[in-house]
Amino acid sequence: MIDCLLGDKFMSSGQVAIQGFAPTDPRLKQLISVLPQENAVVQSLKVKELLSFFKSLYPDSLSDKEIDDLLRFSDKQKNQLAGKLSGGQKRLFSFVLSLIGRPKILFLDEPTAAMDTSTRQHFWEIVDRLKQNGVTIVYSSHYIEEVEHTADRILVLHKGELIRDTTPYAMRGEEQEKHFTVPLTYQEVIRTLDQVQEIEIKQNALSFTTKEASQVWEILQKQGCTIEEIEVRNRTLLDSIFETTQD
Repeated sequence: MIDCLLGDKFMSSGQVAIQGFAPTDPRLKQLISVLPQENAVVQSLKVKELLSFFKSLYPDSLSDKEIDDLLRFSDKQKNQLAGKLSGGQKRLFSFVLSLIGRPKILFLDEPTAAMDTSTRQHFWEIVDRLKQNGVTIVYSSHYIEEVEHTADRILVLHKGELIRDTTPYAMRGEEQEKHFTVPLTYQEVIRTLDQVQEIEIKQNALSFTTKEASQVWEILQKQGCTIEEIEVRNRTLLDSIFETTQD
């Protein structure tokens, strides 16, 4: 899909317009930037050389201070070859290069691949700042927790087809199903209830799902169950997406 949006692949049907322009329109060049799935940095050039080159491509590039705030590289790191950076450093470096021209629309393809926890957190802090500054960000990710906490809008693709266009909040709210975990002592009463499904025994506890959480909780209370004994959680975004893509 991203390839089609960027004009790198032609579609058999339909059309794509970005800001009213076709993806290949030269007027989009100053508006759009892309972080591809594979890091596209010249391995044989120094970090500082690549930064200087990318800055020369744009009339209103980021300042050295802005770049340093984003990159957080030491002078030693900026003086070394880009090919010598670690996987996570290369990914962050590629990301910062994509921001040098101050894009209004940013495409990120699996952006946090190879990043460690600290770098990933820094990355999402930058993304939050970009969103606050009005940058439109389109990204693909297999990290569902990142999608759930960061995205304002979610598109679910399955076998080449768009099957969902929604938001994290709406996706979670569509199903009122709850996941319960209770002590095994309540197994007998739970198994008599029509309101529960997917009953399983896990680590000396009973887990099940229900769309009638209030009714089930009332029944459990009558059996002497206390709030300290149970665990209740909402369906996760992963649960919703998994069910959506089941054949």
